[in-house]
Amino acid sequence: MSQAQWHNELRIPGALALQMRGFRRRVWSIKLVEAICFAALSMLVAFLLVFALDRLFDTPAWLRLAIELAAIAGCCALPWFVHRWVWRFYRLDQLARLLSYKMPRIGDQLLGIIELAENRWEQHRSRALCQAAIEQVSDDAQHCDFRAATPDSRLGLSLACAAALLLIVALLAILVPAAAGNAFARLARPWSGTPRYTFAALEPLPNELVVAHGEAFPISAKLTQSSLWHPSHATARLASQQPITADLAHGGYHFTFPAQIESGNLRLRVGDATFNIDIQPKLRPELTKITAKVRLPDYLGHPGIEECDVRGGTVALVKGSRVSFAPTVNRPLHSAQANGNACTPIGESFTTPEILVKDAQQIELQWQDNYRLSAKEPFKIAIAAQDDEPPQLSCEDLPRGRVVLDT
Repeated sequence: MSQAQWHNELRIPGALALQMRGFRRRVWSIKLVEAICFAALSMLVAFLLVFALDRLFDTPAWLRLAIELAAIAGCCALPWFVHRWVWRFYRLDQLARLLSYKMPRIGDQLLGIIELAENRWEQHRSRALCQAAIEQVSDDAQHCDFRAATPDSRLGLSLACAAALLLIVALLAILVPAAAGNAFARLARPWSGTPRYTFAALEPLPNELVVAHGEAFPISAKLTQSSLWHPSHATARLASQQPITADLAHGGYHFTFPAQIESGNLRLRVGDATFNIDIQPKLRPELTKITAKVRLPDYLGHPGIEECDVRGGTVALVKGSRVSFAPTVNRPLHSAQANGNACTPIGESFTTPEILVKDAQQIELQWQDNYRLSAKEPFKIAIAAQDDEPPQLSCEDLPRGRVVLDT
């Protein structure tokens, strides 16, 4: 008998092979859908976790990266499931071993006839006996429902969970698309530094704030016009001190903090928005020197500029004189003013415009250093205008009398 005849006569009956392939399709379908659900659940849970954490605080990049890696690891379940349930249960003998876990009798019989169909030595001993055994097991298998041997599965639970989470994500995308898109961007690229979206949107606040040393100071946080959430109150806590609460008023929150002499971190929370401000107390800029530069009237014949110290805040000048002032403070300046008019600072000094002295007047000086701190009060200079007087002769150290010889 030829080799082709051997293979044509002794093989698994078509009905049995079809029944086992149907069982294989069922196992593959269930396990692949389970794998897809598990991968989808990993991504959906990661997205919702970042979305929820961003409502509580600014989720750090390392935590978002860890969540992303966990989601990727969950997606790796798909190739693992393919290897575990597709590649390892592709042949009929592999399917027979899988059947034997829950249907040991029929599984062992199927494994036996599959081995008979491939064993030429047994067929050579008794072909009729081998054929009868194959047909007998095939007939018995027709009365068995292989679906009962399907491996344990959580397909229903996986589908329900995936559908529920997908519905939640879809609702978030519809109701709050900006927040959902922001959470997805922060999850997809945790290292990019994408700013966190908050429903309570505040106008920009500084990362560092210099305040007057030993003086109470205010801070205001104003909601933007596009803010979706307007919380009724906000809280702020400076270092380890007791938190302060401020109610919403005129679209913002206004805090007044007690005097500080040491640096500290201020944590401000408005709804789901949080801000950290580094508070740096510094002494106010103080005046160290102020010089009056005087041009006397031309008729006096003194063309030069005379300088005098006016730290006392008063100066008497002849009418018709022209005067400007050059204050110097102990810190580089950001801006300066004289009677409300801006002056250009140069380092720690500035010079006021020259004015004509006609009558008594007052000059008010203000300045702001590079920390935006100003003097506690403006410095005022009183100018007294004096009429010019005739010159007077003054002789000093002359004796009241002198004795001479009569010769």
